[in-house]
Amino acid sequence: MTQDFEFSQTVKMNLFELTNEELHHRLLNRAAEERRLTHQILQLIAEVDQRKLYLPMAQASLFDYLVKLIGYTPASAQRRIDAARMMQQVPELGSKIEDGSLKLSQVSQVQQILRLVRKNDNIQLLPNEKKDLLAKLENKTGEESELILAQEFKLPPQTQFRQKIQQDESVRIELTLSKKQMEIVERAKALLSHALPGATLAEVIVNLAERYVRTRVGAKFRSKSQTKPETETNADFESKDRIDQDSTSATEGTASQRRVVSQQAIPAAVKKKVLGRSQGCEFRDSKTGKVCGSKRFLEVDHIQPRFAGGGNDPFNLRTMCSSHNKFRYTNRC
Repeated sequence: MTQDFEFSQTVKMNLFELTNEELHHRLLNRAAEERRLTHQILQLIAEVDQRKLYLPMAQASLFDYLVKLIGYTPASAQRRIDAARMMQQVPELGSKIEDGSLKLSQVSQVQQILRLVRKNDNIQLLPNEKKDLLAKLENKTGEESELILAQEFKLPPQTQFRQKIQQDESVRIELTLSKKQMEIVERAKALLSHALPGATLAEVIVNLAERYVRTRVGAKFRSKSQTKPETETNADFESKDRIDQDSTSATEGTASQRRVVSQQAIPAAVKKKVLGRSQGCEFRDSKTGKVCGSKRFLEVDHIQPRFAGGGNDPFNLRTMCSSHNKFRYTNRC
């Protein structure tokens, strides 16, 4: 135990000595090693599956074996089973997992759809058809993969509304939103990220409903589920902005003018205009040119800082997520 602790401390000390660039590349290399290890694990799982090694170990299935004896969570076990079995039919899948162009979750999505169409339509794809299907999912996000699979198999939209009261009086709701409706809800969720960090969709909808009810019946309204008064107002839909208290060491007259400018809050109408024209955080990586694009915790930032005389003209303002806004001022970039 003492040796393990000393080794851990040594590793930690070595990490402190790394530059940002070295740390980044170290993590890239370890992630690549992790993907290679995942490929090897899938090969082992496939071999265990072929030998049915779990049966003499008193496990009824490969799933039980991975969860009860190996220690995977049920979801992790199922993803690995799906990928291992797919890899038996599409050997190229292993290299795609190693280079990161395909993820276990995507392969599991494919397997779920294939099970569904086999059950409902008695359709079973050949190995080369599965290979072509996986190629379409390379380097795609989970949502993009879902859309491709839905279009590929012509899965009908599920539009039936379901509402069920449960034992604890909670209500389970299943509904379908159009693409436009979902975009609006997601936009509201992003704008509420200051007041409701990490909120679920249900929490966002309830919060919006409570705001509307208060506009109709008065500010005293509180739902029975609220445990404390809400401190946020409708202004949360706008970006929160802080006043930078820094000043410069220029001439006294200029410094005085700058202090006056720095105390002027950005008008709500100007904030609204800046947030409305942006597609998210505008922070750009100086080396790669990559733009952050986050739509959560957005703030309005001065391009020319207020302590340097920058004003509240929309042309001197941009949208930043709170993390990059703080990063910019901490690093003066």
